[in-house]
Amino acid sequence: MQKLQAAILTISLVTIGANSVLAQTPVSLVRAKCVSSGQGSFRQTPVDVAISKAVYTSPFYLGAGTVSAAVTCKIRNSDDRPLFQTLRLGLGMRDNNPNSPPVTVNFYVDGDKAETKTIAPGTKELLAIDVSKATNVTIEAVCSSSDKYCGRVYFFNTVLDPLVATTPTPKK
Repeated sequence: MQKLQAAILTISLVTIGANSVLAQTPVSLVRAKCVSSGQGSFRQTPVDVAISKAVYTSPFYLGAGTVSAAVTCKIRNSDDRPLFQTLRLGLGMRDNNPNSPPVTVNFYVDGDKAETKTIAPGTKELLAIDVSKATNVTIEAVCSSSDKYCGRVYFFNTVLDPLVATTPTPKK
């Protein structure tokens, strides 16, 4: 009989708002405590959008305007235990906004830049960011033009994957 390595999800208590949930399954980023931290707009309004010729449900967007917009989310409880391994998300600009200048989207983990993507109308990006030691995650959208209005950047499939502990393989 073959021995199988089993992955055991850690059972961590996540307090989000006034509710507590177990972080043994993926959790949407929008369940974390998120606040606007930029000059432009951050809106948590679910909306269906067409990006790169496909329909996505976006739970939030950043509107940089002619400057920038940002959101910062706290993804760790006050007991300081890490809860999540990876932030996976998709982002893009709507297909029906072809005249918008591109937007540079910066991703920060506890204030340190972790990733940068440039998004143009009708394009999307998918990424995964290690947040295993993170307390806060910031997403910043910066307009590439100071005199022309940049379209909104929509986010979709915004998932925090729980930390995974593996059991050691028994020695023969």
